Amino acid sequence: MISANSLYILTNLPWVWAPPGFAIIATVMAVNFLGDGLRDALDPHFHTA
Repeated sequence: MISANSLYILTNLPWVWAPPGFAIIATVMAVNFLGDGLRDALDPHFHTA
C-alpha cells in the first residue's frame, strides 16, 4: 500500500500514507513486545540491568 502511494508521501495528503505506515509501526511494536514478554516468561535466569 505504501509503495502504491509513494507519490503522495511528499504531498499534503497524509490520509493516504499515514494509515498503512501506522499499521506497520503497530505491528512491529506488537511483535517486539510479544518477544520481550515471551523471553521474560520462558527464561527465568535472564536479568536486565
